[in-house]
Amino acid sequence: MRPPCALIAAALALAGPAEAQGTDLAAVRDTSLVDQTGARLLRDEVRIAAPPAVVWAALTDQAQYRAWVAPASFIDFRVGGAVEVAFDPKGKAGDPANLKQEIAAYVPERLIVFRNVQNPGPGGAAYRKLAIVMELAPADGGTQVSLSQVGYGRGPEFDAMYAFFKAHNPEYLASLKAYAERRR
Repeated sequence: MRPPCALIAAALALAGPAEAQGTDLAAVRDTSLVDQTGARLLRDEVRIAAPPAVVWAALTDQAQYRAWVAPASFIDFRVGGAVEVAFDPKGKAGDPANLKQEIAAYVPERLIVFRNVQNPGPGGAAYRKLAIVMELAPADGGTQVSLSQVGYGRGPEFDAMYAFFKAHNPEYLASLKAYAERRR
């Protein structure tokens, strides 16, 4: 099972095998940059041929999230709530091996901001220093989605996470695109 990138993510981070086939990785654009402080900002964007309401539901509704990310996903969608993904199909909310992101802020159908809480993958303690921003904007009969990860510092832990998410965030967005376009 692919880990969710940001939300994996999305991450969250991170997407499940049900969506692995039929995804369009070429549709995802890497728009990463180095910001004014010299910090790396990892960002990928994709245009989805579905309205923001459909994309929003795919990101925030537990049943829908389970359909395209992982069957053992748990969403408590509120400020202070969390999105949690178990990589073990028998996993339960709160398992220490889960990926977990706290919902810091949101604007319905426009924006979700996450703080990373725990990650079974690379990065160790540095993972908690990253924040994830999912932006949705109406665009020509669909939705422009931007997945940004900010807070990358210097050092091997940050370098390992950056490389991991640079490889997996496009999969996450391509899976979201495939799922939402079937639901429109």
